Amino acid sequence: MQLVMEDFSSYYPYEGQEFKEAMRQLVESQYYAQAASLLFPELTLEELTPKVLALTDVDQFQGYVMIRACQFIIRNTMAEFTYSGLEHVGEGPCLFISNHRDITVDAIMTEYVLISHQLKSSHVVIGSNLYEMPLMEQMARLNKMYAFKRDGNQKELYKSLMGLSHYLRHIVVEKQEKAWIAQRGGRTKDGLDHTDPALIKMIARSGRQDSPDQSLAEMNIIPISISYEWEPCDALKARETCMRKQGPYRKAPGEDTQSILSGINEFKGRVHLAFCQPIGFHELASVGGDFDAVAHIIDQRIGQNYRLWPNNYIAHELLAGTSHTGSYTAEEKARFMRHLDEACQKCDIPGFRDTLVQIYGAAVH
Repeated sequence: MQLVMEDFSSYYPYEGQEFKEAMRQLVESQYYAQAASLLFPELTLEELTPKVLALTDVDQFQGYVMIRACQFIIRNTMAEFTYSGLEHVGEGPCLFISNHRDITVDAIMTEYVLISHQLKSSHVVIGSNLYEMPLMEQMARLNKMYAFKRDGNQKELYKSLMGLSHYLRHIVVEKQEKAWIAQRGGRTKDGLDHTDPALIKMIARSGRQDSPDQSLAEMNIIPISISYEWEPCDALKARETCMRKQGPYRKAPGEDTQSILSGINEFKGRVHLAFCQPIGFHELASVGGDFDAVAHIIDQRIGQNYRLWPNNYIAHELLAGTSHTGSYTAEEKARFMRHLDEACQKCDIPGFRDTLVQIYGAAVH
């Protein structure tokens, strides 16, 4: 099926001379020396720079530079990183739909697993709010990212949504590549991973209007479930949730950047990423194009593959009074309670503690 759509070339990864120019700008950036010392401590700048400038395309850049960034994050902010279900992912095209716990790390770790197994990385949908970070627009095109504009009036938002729908179908169906998108707009801040049915409708709209199940089947949807022992930005999420309950909430300048950096740098403990079983045509046909039902199937996959940690069981006991004896040690409970106390000392907002506990306990059913 040949698609007629707008020109997406401005979102494509850098190629040819554009890529070479991007590499030149990168090594001349004020951030280059610091990043180089963190990611390539065994090399001097004089040794590293010719290697970076010799890279010829985005795949090489990700395989040489970005994989080092992922390894740095794992080494410095995780006790352990594991993954499962890679047998569900082949060389062919697919659309990953992931639960969304961290602004950047969710997608970064997906790409790390793919690249580590010599699979092509996926095109990643991000919010245009990430562009407030220095060099982010350039880094986006070096990492196959599509910036989706979430704000604007109803007409502008609809245009953005349809543009995104056509872009995803172009990548998966036409270019036969992989794409990644979060299951909802914005991270979950209540510990519940719910897929927005409007997202499923948006994905289907660029395909066959008379057969939404066929339209979705063409995308080969593979849900992803990522779980963190220590939730990224947990205190920031709890604070924002409480503030929104008190009235209209407007993010302060730089707040998204703070969340991005905190999510990357904070200690996450053990982290597990699961590639779930793809959603087949027979499943889609059985619900007759019901977008709510498709979202429910994705939620089930994500929930079944979500790895529960001691913190989740401890928090659920605090919420529901249900005993989970044997699921954690006394030391683990003491550490979690200490984490709650320290967070509450820094944020004296009504309901903050309960909201923070909810983030961890909601995943236990």
